[in-house]
Amino acid sequence: MHPSFFMSFFPTWRENPIFTVLLSLVCFALILFLGVKTSVLDKPTPIEHTIFVEGVGKATMSPDIAVMTFGISSTSKSVSEAQKQNTALMNTLIEKIKAAGVVGADLQTKDYSAYEKLEWNPLTQKSESTGWVVSQALAVKIRDVQKISVIVEIAGQNGSTSISGPTFTVDDQSTYEATAREKALAEAKLKAETIARTLGLKIDRVVSYSEYKEDASGPIFYADMKEGMGGGGAPSAPSIQTGTQELRLHSTVTYLLSN
Repeated sequence: MHPSFFMSFFPTWRENPIFTVLLSLVCFALILFLGVKTSVLDKPTPIEHTIFVEGVGKATMSPDIAVMTFGISSTSKSVSEAQKQNTALMNTLIEKIKAAGVVGADLQTKDYSAYEKLEWNPLTQKSESTGWVVSQALAVKIRDVQKISVIVEIAGQNGSTSISGPTFTVDDQSTYEATAREKALAEAKLKAETIARTLGLKIDRVVSYSEYKEDASGPIFYADMKEGMGGGGAPSAPSIQTGTQELRLHSTVTYLLSN
């Protein structure tokens, strides 16, 4: 509908100049009011009306996965012969570990290397070859931590020249995180309420939230694995203790204060 239709209901400047001036002032005031109202609605919460508090929640986790690394090193006069020997030993070790219940997806070859071993000969004043060394390592993810001792023993009896680990982890930390988060938020809220009460104010609502998790760690204990390595003699299975790990989650909460 054309604007002239509405204008026909109001007198013109010549017909009633006072009414026209008053109408213009009313329109200007309305525009000013709407502009201020919009500005207030869009205005962010002043920082002086908020407080920032942090809460820390803890949860004790029981590791359910261990990672061990077993290395095999072979020496021979030629690199091909050293590789052949090393491959045979590693393949046997892999089959033995699989037979103990570890699936192929949890085995990973790493750090394969081959180099010529040189030694200084004082008579010839030259570095002379004493053979080739081929090495490789196998990382094993053990999902049944009760089998760690057995697998370590298998490695010692099947050519392993180096054993490292275990590194313990928790497969699914979501339940522990939820517990730690609940504790952290409770601590943060208690701090905020104490501060607000001291200031004679009260908590209105949460303005923002953030969190971060510390790396879980815990004591790991295991027996000396040297005795009996390579078969024969005293039992070579060490007593592995998984221990516990502590998850620490920090929650930072911004609260809006009110009277």
